[in-house]
Amino acid sequence: MIATINRLTLKALLLDTITHLKTGQHLNQHYKAAKVELCKQLGQKTNISSKQLLNGIGLVYKDNGIETEFWKVIDKFNAEKYL
Repeated sequence: MIATINRLTLKALLLDTITHLKTGQHLNQHYKAAKVELCKQLGQKTNISSKQLLNGIGLVYKDNGIETEFWKVIDKFNAEKYL
């Protein structure tokens, strides 16, 4: 069985990751489940840094042809410096 992560969960994880990089705090403790699932899909260890996670999220957006959405969020929150 191949697991997938839905678009809403991916967006929430993106926002949480940016918030964590900026403030050191997570928006909600439930980010962990989404991070674990995404890391599995990316073939990464689940203890990757938020910076590495942000890069991985960007790859998922790119692979799914919705990279412009990723960059809109990155630009809106001035988060390019974390990539």
